[in-house]
Amino acid sequence: MSNLNQTRRHFLPDTKTLLAIAAPWLIFAGVLYLVSLYNYLLFHSLAELFSIAVGAAVFMLAWNTRRFMNNDFLFFIGVCYLFTGIIDLVHTLAYKGMGILPTDDTANLPTQLWIAARYLQSFSFLSAVLLIRQKVNHYLLVGVFTAVTLLLLAAIASGVFPDCYVNGLTPFKKISEYIISLIFAVSILRLSREREVFTPRIHALIMLSIAFTILSELAFTFYIDVYGLSNFLGHIFKIFALYCIYKSVIETGLNQPFDLLFHSMKKRESELENSRKLLHEAATRDPLTGLPNRYLFDARLTHAIEKCQRNNYAGTRSLIQVIIMDVDDFKNVNDMFGHLCGDDVLKEMGQRLKAEIRESDTVSRWGGDEFTCVLENISTIEDAERAAQKILASMTAPILVQGQELSVKVSLGFSLFPIHGQQEEVLLRNADAALYHAKETKNRFRMYDESMNVFNRSLLGKSTVE
Repeated sequence: MSNLNQTRRHFLPDTKTLLAIAAPWLIFAGVLYLVSLYNYLLFHSLAELFSIAVGAAVFMLAWNTRRFMNNDFLFFIGVCYLFTGIIDLVHTLAYKGMGILPTDDTANLPTQLWIAARYLQSFSFLSAVLLIRQKVNHYLLVGVFTAVTLLLLAAIASGVFPDCYVNGLTPFKKISEYIISLIFAVSILRLSREREVFTPRIHALIMLSIAFTILSELAFTFYIDVYGLSNFLGHIFKIFALYCIYKSVIETGLNQPFDLLFHSMKKRESELENSRKLLHEAATRDPLTGLPNRYLFDARLTHAIEKCQRNNYAGTRSLIQVIIMDVDDFKNVNDMFGHLCGDDVLKEMGQRLKAEIRESDTVSRWGGDEFTCVLENISTIEDAERAAQKILASMTAPILVQGQELSVKVSLGFSLFPIHGQQEEVLLRNADAALYHAKETKNRFRMYDESMNVFNRSLLGKSTVE
């Protein structure tokens, strides 16, 4: 029962939304149908003039925004609608019963003009889709459309263009409508692969416009009389198609200019940001283990010292533990199992070390088989020793290498801020001295004390990237 109620809650809002969208169009189509019954010439003139006006508006927007476009699809469509609109205007004036152009009062001339305009429109859409990622010469494109339009009009005027209506639709006219529909269908399939070029809303509206155009063409294959129902439906679908173009090009272009004009710019910014993140990762992460490298470790240690100093000035007493750890006799691992297996050992060591410290602390690969850690907010020396012992214990479990269990031992040394130094290089040098003493017996840890100075290897002297 609860599932049924949930389904109803989802279904009813969707139904209301669908009705809110469909109702105005049903009323609009009904009014146009009544107009067609009253005076079909009036309906036809309104439908064609609407398409011509939208075509001119699309061209004006495309022409004036061509400098801001990263692809010429919109410009191509704008030029297409301008010149198909010119042919449609002649078609409207030559329509049977208008009495404006000197014709033989048959439906052949306006039907020829209609087919010529649709061929021009369909091939233009297909060309625009195929050239969607190419830059075209705008003036050359207008020149080509001008020449093609004049050739089509000349072919019709001279009788070269095939007849389209002789006591009914001719085979050429019917076949042409199917060919035109097929060209539009190919355009849809090709455009479906270019989703990233447009915003999702504009892409969907353009696809819907082409679909309505196909329905319009199919409707025009069935009419018997120029004043018939099929002819009426063809013009209705044409209006729907042009309205979708209007929504995607005019309204969206004016109300959401950033989504239309800067869509590609936003995409490039996103790609640039991703590249920046990748470069930052490459500059601050060890490529083998994925842990912070020396550069990031130094930055975090500096930040931790500054933070601890502020807290200590405020009365909160805490320590920072700086640890240096390396693998005992790691050269033997490489010699026995090879460097690839040695890399696997280092990655495992890094993961274990990372698992033993807090999220707020830092573990890094210092180079070779050495790892470093910064542990903040250490309360006492005893807490620091317990942390070192815990890390040491986590490394004792065998590691599976080439099907064999390998026991790897580590040694570590650490120093404490501010007890053993208040500067980054001093803390690292003293932790390195403690490590040196720990490795005398191996598999143990040592905390720095002043007696170790004589054995100090000066970490700064070997701090270049290995």
